[in-house]
Amino acid sequence: MKQHTSTASHQPDVTSMLLLLGVGVLIALMLPLSRAAMDIGMTPLAYAFWQALGGGILLVLCGRRGSPVRFSRPLFQYFGISGLTAIAVPNALAFIVVANIGSGLTATLYALPSLATYGISVILGMETLSRKKSIGLSLGVAGCVWILSPNPAGINPDSLPWLLLGMLVPLSLAIGNVYRTSHWPKGATPEQLAPGMLLAGAVLILLVVVVTGGAHSLLVSGMDLWTIVAVQSVLTAISYRGFFHLQKRTSPTFLSQLGFVITPAGLLFGIVFFGESYGWAVWGGVVLLLIGVVLANGATRERKTCNAVRNPG
Repeated sequence: MKQHTSTASHQPDVTSMLLLLGVGVLIALMLPLSRAAMDIGMTPLAYAFWQALGGGILLVLCGRRGSPVRFSRPLFQYFGISGLTAIAVPNALAFIVVANIGSGLTATLYALPSLATYGISVILGMETLSRKKSIGLSLGVAGCVWILSPNPAGINPDSLPWLLLGMLVPLSLAIGNVYRTSHWPKGATPEQLAPGMLLAGAVLILLVVVVTGGAHSLLVSGMDLWTIVAVQSVLTAISYRGFFHLQKRTSPTFLSQLGFVITPAGLLFGIVFFGESYGWAVWGGVVLLLIGVVLANGATRERKTCNAVRNPG
C-alpha cells in the first residue's frame, strides 16, 4: 500500500495552480453557505455530516464505469485515516474551540497547515529544507493571521488553553496531507479515493454525534435547508475530486497552500453575500499573503524529494 519515494524536482505547473485556485475558491464558497444554514438552525456537526455524506454519495454515483475499486483492509484503513485527519478531527475540534475563543482566532488555525505539512515532509525526507520556501510559507501564514486577526489587542489568557487545543487542527490536517501522499494506494485514482474519504469522514462524524447523544440534531427540515445541503453536496463533490487530483500531481506542501486561497476568497465572498467591509490592515495582509505564495512557489535550484504518486502503479 505504501508508495516508495523518489527524488524529483517539482515546480507547480499551470494546471496545478489552476486546481489550487479552483479548489480553494470552491471551499471558500462553502463558508457563506454554512453560515446561511447555521442562521436557520442547523448545527455545525450536522452540516459537516451532510456535507461529507452528500458529496461522497454524488461522487460514487458519478464515478467512472469500468474501474471498480478492489476493496481491501489497507484501502479501508486509507479511507479511515484520511477521513479522520481531513474531516472528522479538524471539524470536531474546530467546533469545540470556536465556542470558546470565537471564529476569528479559530479561523487563523487554518493558515498553519502549510508550515506544519512542510515541516513533517522535511523530517520524513519527502522534501529538502529550502530557505526560500520556508520564508514564503511563513509570510503566507503571517498574512492569513494578519487578515483574520486585524485587531492587535492581544489574546485573552483564558483563551490560551483552547487555542493550544485548537493547534491540533492544523496538525491533523498536515498529517493527513502527508499520509494521503505517502500511502496512496497502488493503482488508485482520485475518482476512487475522494468518495471513500468523504464517506469515512461522514461515518466518523456520525459516531461522534451518536455517542454524545445528539443524533436528533442531524435531522434536516425545511426546503431552505435541504436546498443548501444539496448545493453544498455538489460543491463538496467537485472540490474534493479536484483536491485529490491536486494531491496526486503535486506535493503535500503545495496542497497545504489551499488555505492561502481560501482566506482571501472568503473575504471576497463575505463582501458579496453579507455586505462585510474590511480596513486597510486586512488588505495589507492579503498583499503579504500573495508575496509569500510567490516566494514559496517560485523557481528554485534546490531539489526535493516528492512522492511518486503522480504515476501510481
